[in-house]
Order: sequence, then C-alpha cells, then structure tokens
Amino acid sequence: RLLVRALAVVAVLATAVLPQQWAAAHELSDGSAFVEVPVYTQQRNLSCEYASLVIAMGAYDAWVSEWTFDELVPASENPHWGYRGDINGWWGNTDDYGVYPEPLVAPLAELGFRGEVLYAEGDAEALRRYLDNDVPVVVWLGLWGDQGYYEYASDGTAFKLNPGYHVVVAYGYDESGVYAADPATGGTVSWSWGDFMWMWDALDGMSLAVWPLATANETTVAATDAEDICC
Repeated sequence: RLLVRALAVVAVLATAVLPQQWAAAHELSDGSAFVEVPVYTQQRNLSCEYASLVIAMGAYDAWVSEWTFDELVPASENPHWGYRGDINGWWGNTDDYGVYPEPLVAPLAELGFRGEVLYAEGDAEALRRYLDNDVPVVVWLGLWGDQGYYEYASDGTAFKLNPGYHVVVAYGYDESGVYAADPATGGTVSWSWGDFMWMWDALDGMSLAVWPLATANETTVAATDAEDICC
C-alpha cells in the first residue's frame, strides 16, 4: 500500500505545476527576517491550504504537487478534522470551505516534514521567532475580518467557521509589517502589522510552521529562546 502511494506521488509530481520563481529578496536590517520561498499559483478555487504547503516545502527544495494532499487529507464537516466541502467550489462561503492546520500535520509527516500548529491569539512573537529561524509559516487570515460563527459536529464538538478566509505563507517581517507568498495570485503581498493582525486574529492566529524532519544523519539545532522550533 505504501509503495502504491509512493508511486502515485511520483506520478503526480511528474505532471505537477510546480514553482519556477522565487519571492524577491529583501535587504535585511535590525528587527527583520526573511525566508527565501518560491511563488506558486493554486490550481483550484479552494486549494490555498495545499498550495501554501507546496510553497512552504518548496523553500527547502522539496517539490510536491498540491494534488498529493487530496489523497492524504480526509474529508470532514469539521475543518479541524479534515477538508470541508468541495475544493472546486466558490470562495467566501462556509459550505465549500477548506481545512485548518491540524489535519495537515500527518500528511506532512508522510512527506518528510514537520508541521507545528500554532494559535497566536494576538501575540506575533512566535511568528517572528519562526521566521528568525528561517522557518516559513502558513497563516490563516480572515480577509473580511472576524465574521466567525460556531457550528457543531455530529458528536457535539463545536468548531468556528469564518467566511472569507484565505491561507498564505508568511516568509518575512520588518518594522513596517509582514510579507507573504500568496497562492491566489502566484505572487507576494505585504500588510502593515495592524492590518495583518486584524486578519490573523479573526482566526485566532491560526498557523502552521513547516520544516523538514531531522534524519539520523542530521543534528537538531535548537532556536535561541524557543522550544523545539526548528531542525
């Protein structure tokens, strides 16, 4: 079964639309950090989460098709458990919606990557720490602000939905704001800290830091003043 899955991934990679360009370089200064990431355009209306993983993994020269995640991420009414709705549906509603970071951790591990789920809840320090350590961070943003409401899974578990959300890859910051690779456009975007936090807080600072799993031949490097932040 694993061999069949591996061969399927290879087949997808052979025909995948993969990143060919990289985000523009930025001049470093005190109080700033930038990770070199590729730019990539999502191939379906609601595949920004998977496309963002393509970008984040591409920062480490690992090229995986966004369609790979279709086979690895389960479907669920609760986006904390799996993909909610039709990935080819229209953006902005909550029937065809997307997926939150938790169901992406296991697929990343199958592909040799660590996914660390973070809910910043108004504190940007963790985001800055990851970027300081050259770790790209996938972030969930409410482009319309906090429009959230709660629904309940069949077992009674509550979960929040926020229409108008989008997922990008934060790759840098400085005193003026945050810089991201945006799979909706295949380019980059930046926001002031105030605008970024307004959108990020709408989903409680929902994030997923991505970096390769350490192998037996690699030495784990701990980040300064950060616990288990990168490898």
